[in-house]
Amino acid sequence: MQVEIGLQPKQCELLDLIEKSKATVIGEGGGRGAAKSSGADRVAIALMLNQPDCLCCMVMRNADQVLRYHIEPIGRDFPWVDERKDCFFKRSWPAKLTIRKAELDFSYGEDYDSIERRFRSANYRYIFIDQAEQFTEREIREIRKACRSKGKHKAKLILLFNMRGANIFTLRKWFRDKEVNKDEDPEDYTFLKVNPWDNVEWVRNSLEKEGLLDSDYYAWTDEQRMEYASKYGDYTRQLATDDEAIRAADWYGGWDAIEGAYFAASFDLERTRASSLLVSSAGRPWATHWTSQDWGKAHFCVTYWHYRVTLKPSEVGELLGWSGRVGPLNLTMTYREMICNEKTEQEVAKLILECTPEAERKRCTAYFLSPECVTDDPNSIGDKQGQVLRMGGMVYPAKADNDRKGGATLMDGLLRATKNGGYVVGDDGKRIEATDIWMISAECVELLKAIPMAMRDPKNLDDILKTDKSTAKLEQDVLEAARYGLKSMLSPRKQSSEERAEEEFLKTKDQSQRMMMLFRKEMGKMKKRFTSMPPSWRANIR
Repeated sequence: MQVEIGLQPKQCELLDLIEKSKATVIGEGGGRGAAKSSGADRVAIALMLNQPDCLCCMVMRNADQVLRYHIEPIGRDFPWVDERKDCFFKRSWPAKLTIRKAELDFSYGEDYDSIERRFRSANYRYIFIDQAEQFTEREIREIRKACRSKGKHKAKLILLFNMRGANIFTLRKWFRDKEVNKDEDPEDYTFLKVNPWDNVEWVRNSLEKEGLLDSDYYAWTDEQRMEYASKYGDYTRQLATDDEAIRAADWYGGWDAIEGAYFAASFDLERTRASSLLVSSAGRPWATHWTSQDWGKAHFCVTYWHYRVTLKPSEVGELLGWSGRVGPLNLTMTYREMICNEKTEQEVAKLILECTPEAERKRCTAYFLSPECVTDDPNSIGDKQGQVLRMGGMVYPAKADNDRKGGATLMDGLLRATKNGGYVVGDDGKRIEATDIWMISAECVELLKAIPMAMRDPKNLDDILKTDKSTAKLEQDVLEAARYGLKSMLSPRKQSSEERAEEEFLKTKDQSQRMMMLFRKEMGKMKKRFTSMPPSWRANIR
């Protein structure tokens, strides 16, 4: 039975590098939408057909990603894997694709411990790490130890990545600067640049309307394809017209684009990411719990659960492995993530209740919601959510602190202290013990991805770049929700008397009391207008 793989030109180049180059670590990186994931599937299957005895492995950070970006697409794009007698495609874990004697395992690793457990005794000829920018250098090197093969074929590690992520500086060090360990050969590392306009799928509809074929498109120069994709591809046009800092990374895919990353100097994935064991162990019964949400219906609606607990010096050493501490340390843990869209206010509130165990609901002291959603309108988003949450035993929404620069600075400082093992640099340049750190559960996948992707606003370097375009961007909504939670609870700005009165109004359950509070509010406004009049005007009114 003949099969059609359908490799694009850059995917053919990747296959040639794997089969013919001397390099043992191959990097493929650049802009978004360059068909890196689907290309990896196609190249892996081509290797399995060319080398019937080879063992391959496809790795991503978590199981959901592997299912969404590899297992499901292979079943959709290659239906013959279910039809051929010499093929076997197991989609449940441990997932595997077998073609004759060749195998493609699907795997994932949420943290170093799980990676060590899965790969310590493994043996693969080819290992693909998709979204390698999400893995630390230590994790990649551990996976590489499982990349070994006998015979004429050299074992190789293939790293696929975008130009924004937690480990992008390590990848740049290897593939651009050729800085490797002292006993390594820099020639073992080679790099293939890919671009969004290398992927014909984004402009296929436009090409068909003009009567053009894939071969016509790939016969054009790189500049011609880039210009065409920027005009006629719905997705590529978004990338090409995005804000400058984001466009540099997502469209052009240049190494220098990462210099604008907001948390580049403060975020350490390995130090910040907390295992499920640490989340449960550090979550003492007396910890303060709260939630935060960046509301969205057409865009993404993102909710986070947090707790804050003070650890004794001995507990810091026991739980975090940071020895030598003298004073206590406040740990803020973001431990649960919920992302949805196209849900009503009541549906979102019900989902929050479903995600929050009943015993935990009573411990939740605050719920900080997007400021525009919390008003004195009885039909507001906050009020609709609040009615459902209150019936389920949770607190009513409060208006989140929307100090963007202050929130970004707070997040940066907390992450910097976490990266330095609970220390900060004082004004005199000496290391001193930090009072607070921030850690994030490994289950909060999108938040851990979004932090290193945050770009500095070129017009305001103290703020994170936020685009106002109509396109929903998950990483921005994720950061907003986290910022609301941290800033509102840990460092809220001082509320005005009007804001305090509004918060008290929203907490009031009794409708008659609410009406009386609204009456007093209006009377206060009238009194303020009256006292601001000139004395002669006030006399005439009397």
